[in-house]
Amino acid sequence: LRRRSLNWTKSAMLHLKEFVLTGPSMNAEKTVQKVEREVRKMDKILEKLKRVELQEFTNYLHSPWRILWANFLAGTSRGLGFVFGAAVVIALVGFLMSKVLIHIPGFGQFFDAINLWIQNTLGEAKSLRP
Repeated sequence: LRRRSLNWTKSAMLHLKEFVLTGPSMNAEKTVQKVEREVRKMDKILEKLKRVELQEFTNYLHSPWRILWANFLAGTSRGLGFVFGAAVVIALVGFLMSKVLIHIPGFGQFFDAINLWIQNTLGEAKSLRP
């Protein structure tokens, strides 16, 4: 077997044990093929783990300050995204309501009064600034 066959799985070891106990026979070649197949499976699993960068993940888990910092940044980003997204949605809804609903007889007077109140409030706030 090749050098990389040292990474055997449990079933590969069982197949090898079966080969040793039964001795050379008709099934010996099949058992060797089973062991080689299991070794190839294990090599594929090891390659996938290397691609996932398991070591970097374990280093991340062993550093509590790094976890706290990452979660703090993620939470801050989500919070800011929520605030900006809500502001855009509220502004769009307000704009559409002022343009569309003002022409409907019952709603028009109501939204006209709200619009007048907002303008007066903004005017007072601007006059308070130095």
